[in-house]
Amino acid sequence: MENVLAFKTLSARKQWIKTGAIVLAAIAVCAVFGFLKPSRASLAEHVSTDLIQEAGSQYSETYFNYVVFNILRGKNLMTAVSDTYIGFLRGIHPVNSGFAATAANMIIWLPPLVNSAKVTVSLSVATVIAGVLLSIFLALGKISKNKFLQKICGAYIFFFRGTPLLMQLFFIYYGLPQISPSLAINNKFLAAFIAFSLNSAAYCAEIIRAAIQSIDKGQFEASRVLGMSYAQTMRLIVIPQSIRRLIPPVANEFIMLLKDASLVSIIALSDLTHMTRAISSASSTVLVYIPAMIIYLIITAFFSFIFARLERRFSLYQ
Repeated sequence: MENVLAFKTLSARKQWIKTGAIVLAAIAVCAVFGFLKPSRASLAEHVSTDLIQEAGSQYSETYFNYVVFNILRGKNLMTAVSDTYIGFLRGIHPVNSGFAATAANMIIWLPPLVNSAKVTVSLSVATVIAGVLLSIFLALGKISKNKFLQKICGAYIFFFRGTPLLMQLFFIYYGLPQISPSLAINNKFLAAFIAFSLNSAAYCAEIIRAAIQSIDKGQFEASRVLGMSYAQTMRLIVIPQSIRRLIPPVANEFIMLLKDASLVSIIALSDLTHMTRAISSASSTVLVYIPAMIIYLIITAFFSFIFARLERRFSLYQ
């Protein structure tokens, strides 16, 4: 047994060493490429002088410095005519037509898309955390023996599950100020957070209620025989067994919420969808939706991996 454990430890250590060596090699390669890429001034010198002179005060430059390459675009804001160059390994390459121009556009679109994706992820994570915390009380209230509490929690869940999230968002942001100016929520992120949290809590409450009621009733009776209180039974017996059953549906709720976060573009919150629409409108192309969808896929894949690890972590209760 000791030999098996020692072998596994040695294999894991070798794997870590191999991974570390690959990471260091990648860093070294990136450092060399970064050192060899041309400067911004060198890229700017290649922009057409005719474009600069014609644009005059309407001339603007967009520059992004990535790790292994950089890109600069000079543009006439009046005519939308542009001249774009990429710097890589001491070379400066024009990318003004064909597939190269499309690739250059996507590279230029990435920074604003990634920044707006941070809003989407922040809203989704904060909403799910708040929604799960609130849903615990709603679920416990719905299975409570107190009839009044059951009806209140049941009515809340029925309302938020039975009405569209878009209408709830509209009402909180646009409707509340019409009821009373003191109810106005001027912060768009806060308004979206409240609407999404209230909606998510209703769905998560049903998930938690179903998970708790799926535990065999004999365990409740056994805990009573042992002299445990209701709170102790829930904390020590029921909740640990419910966690693994909760993770897959909560993960699905999070993924759905991540995609539903695109609704906040309706109130002009600068999330990933809103930024994608803005870029598409300004550049008169729908190709910007390609990198936007890829970003959504990366975010979804990352959180799916996290939830899968959590499910394996709590599988010992199953």
